[in-house]
Amino acid sequence: MFVMAQGAFRCRVLVLCLAMGGAATSHATYAPQVGSASSSGPTPAAAEPDRSLDEVARSYCPRGLERFLPGSYYYCVARRELAQGHAARSVAALEQAARWGSKQAQFLLGVGYTRGDSAPLDRARGLAWLALAAERGDVVYLGVLKSAMAQASDEDKAEAARWYGQLLPTYGDEMAATRAERRYRRERDALTRNEAYGAQVCIDGLNASHLEAVQENGRDNNFCPSRQPVWLVARQVDVHAAELFQGWAGHVTVGELQKASRP
Repeated sequence: MFVMAQGAFRCRVLVLCLAMGGAATSHATYAPQVGSASSSGPTPAAAEPDRSLDEVARSYCPRGLERFLPGSYYYCVARRELAQGHAARSVAALEQAARWGSKQAQFLLGVGYTRGDSAPLDRARGLAWLALAAERGDVVYLGVLKSAMAQASDEDKAEAARWYGQLLPTYGDEMAATRAERRYRRERDALTRNEAYGAQVCIDGLNASHLEAVQENGRDNNFCPSRQPVWLVARQVDVHAAELFQGWAGHVTVGELQKASRP
């Protein structure tokens, strides 16, 4: 059902996630009871380059991104924890990311529960998470869901429907993605408010990494020699937002921030 890499690492599902990368999606509702997926849906976008588990384990997750897009930040944390063998902490981070609209996190939870690799084996719960991940019509997620449903027992399908009903109000796009969009818009607007005055900013993980605190006038200040104009940092936030909200048709529109004209 799933293509897994060989190796002793118990959380093999991570390799599958890395191989998939981001995928194009379209808005769709897909409950666990549905047993087929359309082959005419959108095609996945090009996957990001494969990375070794060791590389993922050493990943630096941009702390500054949590302010704008918690779903993207906690998904990064979850992958890192998974690669380091911290399954329980990974699941906790995945649930946080899923709560903020990350379909990648929901997919990892689904595969983890279905196989029992990174979470306790619970096929019904895994099917429900896979269904949530496929909510936007991603053809890869739909294909995995279809395969998992084909191998599930009637009892598992019935239990999956119950789980889906419990998870949907919190983790479905109507709540999770809408919540994430509000957060993104609010924080992005706050960031760009002073752009017209030529402000420059430094945000950990976006235009700086591992900010160091320095003592100045009795106060701790973040030392950042790589400050950039607000519009340029906002553009980087938009790139992450486009990935998080990909396929959520009719809702978030992201793109380059237009620089305000100056007198």
